[in-house]
Amino acid sequence: MTRLIAFLCLLPVAGMTVASAAERSQPNIVILMVDDLGWNHIAASQPTMGTFPTYCRTPHIAKLANDGLSFPHAYAQPNCAPTRAAMLSGQYPARVHNSVYVVQHLNRFGRGGIAKSQAQFRGPEQSEDVAPAAVTIAEALRQNGYATAHIGKYHVGGHTGEQTLPENAGFDINIGGFRQGHQPVCFATERDGTWQFRDVGLGHFDRFAAPYDADYVRRRDLPDSLVGTAKHISDAIGDAMEETVRTLAAGGKPFYLQFHTYAVHGPVRARPDLKESATATTNKLKEYAGFIAGVDENVGRLRAVLDDPDGDGDPSDSIADNTLILFTSDNGGTHASNAPLKGIKGMFTDGGIRVPLIACWPGVIPPGTVTDRKVHAVDYYPTCLDLAGRKWTPDADVHPLDGESFADVLRRPESAEQRGPVFYLFPGYLDRRARPCVVVIDDIDDIDGKRYKQTYDYESDAWELYCLTDDQGEERNLIDAEPDVAAALSAKIRTWLTQEHPTWQPRYPLEKSSGEPAGPPPVLETAAD
Repeated sequence: MTRLIAFLCLLPVAGMTVASAAERSQPNIVILMVDDLGWNHIAASQPTMGTFPTYCRTPHIAKLANDGLSFPHAYAQPNCAPTRAAMLSGQYPARVHNSVYVVQHLNRFGRGGIAKSQAQFRGPEQSEDVAPAAVTIAEALRQNGYATAHIGKYHVGGHTGEQTLPENAGFDINIGGFRQGHQPVCFATERDGTWQFRDVGLGHFDRFAAPYDADYVRRRDLPDSLVGTAKHISDAIGDAMEETVRTLAAGGKPFYLQFHTYAVHGPVRARPDLKESATATTNKLKEYAGFIAGVDENVGRLRAVLDDPDGDGDPSDSIADNTLILFTSDNGGTHASNAPLKGIKGMFTDGGIRVPLIACWPGVIPPGTVTDRKVHAVDYYPTCLDLAGRKWTPDADVHPLDGESFADVLRRPESAEQRGPVFYLFPGYLDRRARPCVVVIDDIDDIDGKRYKQTYDYESDAWELYCLTDDQGEERNLIDAEPDVAAALSAKIRTWLTQEHPTWQPRYPLEKSSGEPAGPPPVLETAAD
């Protein structure tokens, strides 16, 4: 999320030249989205508020944070597909061109959650793909003169036909992207004399599947013990990334690249040397830590190829200073504790929806900075448009954007500018992790700008209220203690859900008895009422 057209007001740090708007207009943009990486599952102090676990070893990600701007309060949707749909469309699921509320469908009962027979509601129908009629972020940037590419997991195209695949949704290059939600295997295998990653990414990574050879190991400074062993998918996707960046850099246009890794979605299998070097105390955590370390290597590889896209060692060819890297995840962690945050992937507690976010753009974003601003996945789209110059934008009558640009915060991280409320509507069931609810996260000016989170649960017809500023673990329910805050936030939810626009068609849980939508939750009364 780090795109800066200009750095007009910040004084340069020592030894750094601040770029003018003309010099840094239309930067290259790379969004590196990791799959299922928890908010603090990276060894970097700024984006995790110093809470990362000791088993993490991510020196390249730590350097990215030291060189850039961290957003410790970034949010996504609770699992993979809805976050990717929000980012691609710039819209909440309540828009008709999105309508992706969850992976698969909205009636995933059982598995420790409420039984179907006991539920008062059933989930409505939803989409698994961003609609063909949507104007995707790739299509909008292409209209602004960008070349576009996607590598890796896509998940929100191809369920209903080829028209929603990346190559038909604005991407000039697509490597691996279709409806697939995770990698079935992590290591290449040989079949009939050909090495392949079985059933991964339409076979697009098979050309990178040959076993490690001495030249590859030497070039990347990997252990000699890997020579002759099976290739790991994280290395193959990194190979594809290097090739794609070189192609884009030679194309004469600014570029937008979605580099969406399969790691760290299960199956969790690390490259053997990375697992062996992990300091975790259990085999499961060593595997996970090694898997994360493979992501970290790809962060280093990305920065290296931006520094030297021609591979000739000539620093004058570097495009790093005109490239914004946004490093993030698609949802909360699921393979290890997200403490001090509560919950895991799939939940609407912060452990399920809060994600790491680092923005790095050398010479534009001041190094080692941190902002308190909230960010949500829908914000990438308008931010990218701002950085691209907004010569073309989608018609607000046809494809309105729900996100808020944070381009100015990238220019001035010390700015006190805050985002408006972040909202969630979930009209269905996701095993033990989620059931029908509405959520709002907002800063209350009248209470020292403190950040509150309020949730309405349809099953119990009850509210919960937490002050995230004082209680990020969501342990102390303040719904009775702070009625005025609760009333104000419930009114904001009602206003959000009942806004009028042809594309705004929120789907509510359906009453079992009548089949009718339950509608918005009630507005609470203030203490004075």
